[in-house]
Amino acid sequence: MSILDKILNREQVTEPEPKKVRGKIIHLDDGWGFVSSKDIPYTRIFFHWSALEQDTLHFSKLENGMVIEFTPIERKQGLLAIKIRVIENEHDESNQD
Repeated sequence: MSILDKILNREQVTEPEPKKVRGKIIHLDDGWGFVSSKDIPYTRIFFHWSALEQDTLHFSKLENGMVIEFTPIERKQGLLAIKIRVIENEHDESNQD
């Protein structure tokens, strides 16, 4: 809270941290892809390689069916996956082409 907020007796409004959900990679292309999640049914959620956390796999190592954890955010064009982290040692075998 800033000094001005204290003087004016204003409370600082903070938004809660968006909930992380689990999902899987369903499509990959040149630097972007789509994920899906049982927590958000019937939705393909877009992501860009820059949304990958630094301590997870590089985009070039990603594969369809990999299980991930991410934060979905609303935007005008639809949902966007950010803060993506691959859950190591988990892979959805049912989504193999």
